[in-house]
Amino acid sequence: MGRVGAAVKELARRGGKLAFAAADVAYGAVPGPRILIYHQIDAGLGRQMEVTRDAIVAQLEWMQAHGDVVSLEQAILRRAEPGADRLFVITFDDGYDDFYRLGFPELERRGLPFVLYLTTHPVESGEPLKDGGGAEPLTWGQVDKMAASGLMTLGAHTHHHLDFRSISTAQVVDELDSSNELIERRMGVTPQHFAYPWGYWSEQGADAVASRYATATLGSGAAVTADRDLLLLNRIPVQLSDGVYFFTRKMRSGMRLEDVVRRRLTGYTGP
Repeated sequence: MGRVGAAVKELARRGGKLAFAAADVAYGAVPGPRILIYHQIDAGLGRQMEVTRDAIVAQLEWMQAHGDVVSLEQAILRRAEPGADRLFVITFDDGYDDFYRLGFPELERRGLPFVLYLTTHPVESGEPLKDGGGAEPLTWGQVDKMAASGLMTLGAHTHHHLDFRSISTAQVVDELDSSNELIERRMGVTPQHFAYPWGYWSEQGADAVASRYATATLGSGAAVTADRDLLLLNRIPVQLSDGVYFFTRKMRSGMRLEDVVRRRLTGYTGP
């Protein structure tokens, strides 16, 4: 795609986000804590799943100024409290080296808790999470250093990051058990929290997940309120195009139409 095409695409994306933000008036306020999904920082790949370093610094500062950044466990305990919509949970998926280099220092400097949902095959093998560069995985040594900070909750995110909707129940079980065994062996902890790959729940994986974890998170869905199933917790994707303005709109009012459109475009019909 040339510069002109990229510029047109970016203008269309921004126009769409403005429409999604305007629709918040019709959808109304979103109660409960905000559980955020981050992936990569300054990876230079141009994917929506990354953010710039400047953006995440500004986003962290905004969260600290407008509420409390808390652990996942605290958010769940306090989800029915008045003002729970000003509780923020920071989660990072997969396990990229750029998170350790650029994100973790900012979290450590501020003393902010976070969840790392780790995909274990890349960190064990050293193989990139995506071909073509820019997606180098963490090492176990880096994971250990983050654990030593006392800020990190280590969650499971399968072994190979396979979409559970497209594999058998036996394969789901193997993905979960391989991931848990490695985390237990390398880190000495049994993960209690799980993130579905790609954020997609699947019927064939639900029972296996429920028997192994206390919570499970998706990539969209209903608000995290007192009656919400802890195995179907909604997270809010933080995107490259969010910057600071659209990030604050997501945190305040949800931009739920964007979530609805994303689900339709991806063909996801789960909870």
